[in-house]
Amino acid sequence: MLTGRYPQSNGLIGLTHSPWDWSFNENERHLSHIMRDAGYHTALFGLQHEASNTDDLGFEAIHGQRDENGRRATALVVANSLADFLKSDAASKSPFYAQVGFFETHRPHDFGDVEPDDSKGIHVPPYLVDDEKSRRELALQQGAVRRVNDAVQIITDALKKSGLEDDTILVFTVDHGIEFPRAKWFCYDAGIGVALLVRWPNGGIQGGKDCDHLLSNVDFLPTLMDLIGKPIPENVEGISFATIFKDENAEPTRDAAFTVFQGKDNRSIRTNHYKLIRNFQAARRLEVPVDMTNNPKPRTKLPVVQLFDLEKDPNEFNDVAEDPSYKEIRDELSEKLWQWMEDVNDPSLEGPLPSPYYFEAIEEYINRTT
Repeated sequence: MLTGRYPQSNGLIGLTHSPWDWSFNENERHLSHIMRDAGYHTALFGLQHEASNTDDLGFEAIHGQRDENGRRATALVVANSLADFLKSDAASKSPFYAQVGFFETHRPHDFGDVEPDDSKGIHVPPYLVDDEKSRRELALQQGAVRRVNDAVQIITDALKKSGLEDDTILVFTVDHGIEFPRAKWFCYDAGIGVALLVRWPNGGIQGGKDCDHLLSNVDFLPTLMDLIGKPIPENVEGISFATIFKDENAEPTRDAAFTVFQGKDNRSIRTNHYKLIRNFQAARRLEVPVDMTNNPKPRTKLPVVQLFDLEKDPNEFNDVAEDPSYKEIRDELSEKLWQWMEDVNDPSLEGPLPSPYYFEAIEEYINRTT
């Protein structure tokens, strides 16, 4: 999302914090670098998940990462730090890029003393057993969602009071699906479907319109460059979808979205109608609905290829990869996914991917024996 390039290309294919220690490739440019070079003041508020050392990201200012007691800041603390910034000269004297990160709604969902919230009811997704534990966890997560909602309200109120509301492109999005079994950590829709809301009154982006287009987080950066009238870096792999803000009848910018989850070495291609997943690592199938109370160990082998007809089976429960009537679809999507993996030089095409930890272990051994 913040390089406009796929993880296989930018190098950050796994978690950046210890003990995994993945990092961007040398000379990779984060959005903060690009915006700073375009004349914007760049500032980070709260959490970032792109580098183990925040200084490597090139922000000119960093705010609101800790509360007054030195603990990780809650969304409310982060939002108020941005509100303070919007009152400052730095916000009014030059255009700014503010990246705002909240820890909520990660587990534990009660971070920052969040309370459960069932004020709008509890919806248990069909891939989870509808029982007391699921409802309790979902209520707690909904409390975290409400906390984020309150934080965003602080930010929107501050933009309005500062007089910057109409000129500011406000984007709300996330990097993966909810942190529940068969959602985050998987290439099913519950894991790859994310929120995306954009508002820019002076740019004509307002009014609560829904845009039914297939997009990818990798498309965010080129879209932003188009909206602010700045050149898109040549190595960007995403596709700008800026046209959909100007024309409700604009043609779709892509016919397929690709996803990667390196933790399980999964890759997928999703169209409006189908989803094909390739699994490159041994694993067992997670039976649905998942019982979060007993958490029984799955016993059947996860197939190397899964195919789902999303129009007939939106929950992705019925794998049709071996159904002869879907052979042409399977072959077509498999070829497109493989071509994408080649285009981004996906390391899984060469074999199992060693982690930075592996290379650290080898280096330590060599140093001790030479």
